[in-house]
Amino acid sequence: MANVRRIYVEKKAPYAVHAKELKQELKNYLNIETLDDVRILIRYDVESITDSSYEKALVTVFSEPPVDDVYEGDFKKKEEDKKTNIAYIQIIYSSSPTYNNIRSLHYYISLLE
Repeated sequence: MANVRRIYVEKKAPYAVHAKELKQELKNYLNIETLDDVRILIRYDVESITDSSYEKALVTVFSEPPVDDVYEGDFKKKEEDKKTNIAYIQIIYSSSPTYNNIRSLHYYISLLE
């Protein structure tokens, strides 16, 4: 079995527009008044690429370093995280011969109450 590398990408706080919008929707539509924050992380599982291709893809394909935080292996859970909901979306990426081994993309949504 090939070596699978797991990457999590999260927008830095000033750029986490989608997370802020989701937080407002959850508070308004579901009336969750105690909700303080929402984090959205995207998970990539990557296999069968060289180390050099992986390092390049980490900062060009998977993330935008000025606006994203990247976690390799596992993401940092904050002490105040109380509940994590996971929405799974499978995407097979194969448009580039260099980066054609991205197995799947997952959205992790962490709800903080």
